[in-house]
Amino acid sequence: MSKVTRLKPLEGGKGRALSLPRPLERVRDRITERAGGLLADMLDGADDTLFDLAEKETDSERDRYFDAMRELRLQRGALETGFRQALGNLFQDSARTPDDREHATGKVAVEDLALVKHEELETTVALDNLARRARKGHDEALRAFQHRLEYLFESKVDVTERNNPLEPRNLAACFSACLERLSLDIRARLIVLKLFERVVMDEAGAMVDEANQVLADAGVLPDMKTVPVPRGRPAGESGGGAGASGAAGAAEEPRTAGGAPSAGDAPAPAPPADNAMFGLLQELLTTLRGLGPAGGAPASGSSAPAGAGTPVAGGGAAPTSGMAIMHNGVAHLNGAPLTADAPVQAVSSQDLFGLLTRLQRLEHALEGGGAETPDRSVKDELSDLLESENSDAIHALDQADDDVINLVAMLFDFILDDEGLPSEIKALIGRLQIPLLKVAIADKTFFSNEEHDARLLLNTLARAGCQWDPQQGYDDETYQRIDRAVHAIIDDYDEDAALFSELLAEFDSFFSDQRARAERVAERVREAEEGKARAEQAADAVRRYIDARLAGRQVPDVAVRLLRQGWQQVLYLTWLRQGEDSDTWRRYAKVVDALVWSVMPHRAPADLEKLRDLSPKVVRALEHGLESIQYDAGETRALLDDLLAVHDSLIKGLQTERVAVPKAPEPEPPAPSALPDDHELVVRARRLRAGQWLEIGDGEDAQRAKLAANIRDGAKLVFINRRGIKVREYDAAGLALALHDGEVKLIEDGALFDRALEAVISDLRRMQSA
Repeated sequence: MSKVTRLKPLEGGKGRALSLPRPLERVRDRITERAGGLLADMLDGADDTLFDLAEKETDSERDRYFDAMRELRLQRGALETGFRQALGNLFQDSARTPDDREHATGKVAVEDLALVKHEELETTVALDNLARRARKGHDEALRAFQHRLEYLFESKVDVTERNNPLEPRNLAACFSACLERLSLDIRARLIVLKLFERVVMDEAGAMVDEANQVLADAGVLPDMKTVPVPRGRPAGESGGGAGASGAAGAAEEPRTAGGAPSAGDAPAPAPPADNAMFGLLQELLTTLRGLGPAGGAPASGSSAPAGAGTPVAGGGAAPTSGMAIMHNGVAHLNGAPLTADAPVQAVSSQDLFGLLTRLQRLEHALEGGGAETPDRSVKDELSDLLESENSDAIHALDQADDDVINLVAMLFDFILDDEGLPSEIKALIGRLQIPLLKVAIADKTFFSNEEHDARLLLNTLARAGCQWDPQQGYDDETYQRIDRAVHAIIDDYDEDAALFSELLAEFDSFFSDQRARAERVAERVREAEEGKARAEQAADAVRRYIDARLAGRQVPDVAVRLLRQGWQQVLYLTWLRQGEDSDTWRRYAKVVDALVWSVMPHRAPADLEKLRDLSPKVVRALEHGLESIQYDAGETRALLDDLLAVHDSLIKGLQTERVAVPKAPEPEPPAPSALPDDHELVVRARRLRAGQWLEIGDGEDAQRAKLAANIRDGAKLVFINRRGIKVREYDAAGLALALHDGEVKLIEDGALFDRALEAVISDLRRMQSA
């Protein structure tokens, strides 16, 4: 008998996974089949979809789309198999008891979160956003499914968002885990995740509805109309959201400071599940603070020395201020804990919100935080205000509020350093720091929700500002619109964030009209320039073709006149209308060869016989072609009669008068470029797409222009101003050299807030590593 090895359960396991009830097995099989089929559909069309998306991207991004296409083809089988297995595991995990689930997954230490890689952070944020969009409108159906699962498990398992197999975040995480097997950088993985969202996650709500129907048909709470609210859980709140929230939800000290609104006046904090991004940002800040994990006790020996500043984007530390930080119930000043007898006055979130509202309405605060007064920070202004009202106490901010202030300050540091924005627009946008700081304090999803109205408005204002040229002056409508929007926020925003939505709608309407008018003007310029370039290309192609047949020969004058005057126009119009690959072009091009051969001296009887047969055919072809372009009939007849006379003389063996056609001069070689053809800037210039903005010159003479036409991969790049007037023309080599020498700068007019947030995360990660 063979030896049998008995497998022992892991030590420490408390409980086991329940077996799946038959109705849930049917749901698992149905959902696995449907989601797997959707993934197969996505992979079937991935090449076409990714190629279409790549055409709209810059060169660096386009390569990532092609990398994604290649990897998806190579790893398709593994992706589909792994995804189906992962879906099955989701259902099995939903049956785990709480103790068994804790043993299976282990506890995640806050210290581990602090070491999360930048790529993991980006993936987490992408999955959170993807799940939020997929969940929209399906909360009730998801809660109904959770309740039916708990009923099936006889309440032995508490089903929450964390272990609900149909929770969009969990479905997306399954696919994201499969992507880890592919050799893709983070940007390419995010591209594939976006494709997964468009094809598979768009059906997530329908899959939840189907699962509910399967369970109801199997007799699992078939008559349930509304979902009962679990005891101890507020209505409308689903349980178990994943993600760190840091200290965002910490209880506030009831004291008020500086006459700020009392507790309850400011908007309530967002649910913890929506604070994941903010929590992770806090972890990055925590490591640099030396105070230990957010919301926890300081790590042993980790207190920062007194006088240590707060880290800021770009390295180094922010100037210290008289503001302390409440951390785990203990006030810290410049990183060091204060003694128990120190006179500390806590500043709650509600207090802080009110103080910022007061600063917002002070004229010096409007000028502060902008590019003109970089030495005065919001913390300095807050400290001065509190000091003026109570100079005997040390005022302490909540840790989460201090983090928000630091993060928003870093974001605006990036914004005010952005080379794409004119300094005048920076001055306006810089005034929004305090209002947006209030938004972030009231709603921590400001950092994670890419559809947040305040973020969208900031991006829209920046995009419009990138296209404003200082030479247009302050009376320009675009500048006036930006100015009015900024001052509307400063004057009117207190707690009602609906103001951002209203301003966004107004500005979007204006910007859309402006963009539509600009596109129409640009399209006319583009059509005219492309037509001009095509005409030049056609004329050059025809001239070179005829030169190649005549140059260096001695032919009768009538042949030169026929080709140079009449037939050149026939070929030119044919090239323009039908192209050089058309049958008509090839047929008319053969007429040139036949005509030239027919007027050359011939002595062999076979050649003379061929000429006798060819002559009327050449004449008819010439006559037909010249008639097609409405060439002068009298001139046509005279030329063809002269040609027939030449043919008749040659057939009779007589000499004909001839003229020598000189060889065309060699074209001058292009001036050597300072940059090789394969230089990164030359390649980038060739691939610029219409709509790209750039700044020509520097200082007061700087001019902004938009690419209206890229002709023949950089042979001609035509730039216009906002009024549609052509201001500059380059070829790829010339533009690349201007970029290299700093005479021209490409303007990045993408989502400003998103670029700023990415830069802040990169800076924090770099400082953490250092």
